[in-house]
Amino acid sequence: MNRARRSAVAWGGIGLAACLLAGCASGPARRVPPDGYCVSGYGCYRVLASAAGYRARGVASWYGLRSAGRPTASGVPFDPNAMRIADKTLPFGTWVDVRNLRNGRDAVAMVDDRGPFYRGRIIDATPAVAHELGYYRNGTAPVRVTAIPASDLTAAQRRAARTDEQIAVDYAKRHPHELLAEAGRFALRGVVDITSTGVRIAVGIVWGSLKLLLDILGHL
Repeated sequence: MNRARRSAVAWGGIGLAACLLAGCASGPARRVPPDGYCVSGYGCYRVLASAAGYRARGVASWYGLRSAGRPTASGVPFDPNAMRIADKTLPFGTWVDVRNLRNGRDAVAMVDDRGPFYRGRIIDATPAVAHELGYYRNGTAPVRVTAIPASDLTAAQRRAARTDEQIAVDYAKRHPHELLAEAGRFALRGVVDITSTGVRIAVGIVWGSLKLLLDILGHL
């Protein structure tokens, strides 16, 4: 590839990365909401300050067979066998009861990731949760998600929430440009995230877009 061609491609790559950082994939750039984040091509979301009284219905899916060990949006390594879910707005460390409205089965799980960024879906669950709820083979199921009050949590659940919170805080400090969602499938931008005890986690530029630019330049 000649020098002029390399230069044109390089600037094209820079423009593409800049576009992703600005949210061009979803049309006009959207203002990042306070205590929230945006996902290019999917929209912007505000994280709830508290999960108290939260109840919602929608479609649950499951994810992650190829993502074991990859960081979730909270920084906690993805574990397909853990009772964990991705949710767009509930604080990290929130424990919820999930009921499969098709068969009446219940599962208790904790939020440690962001997503799912697909129309109509309210949570993405680990395979362990999907098995517990009986929809692993079907892929999705209609569910009701209810936040469990802090006063009703067991000692083990409280410890798990505190552990995940500390991991999230430490991860944000060590990797200020690497907050991902759904075990690395999406890159978030303009993030101010929140844990279940109110700890705020500020995160900067999207790692995914920067990596894309480096990949482009690395192949010139």
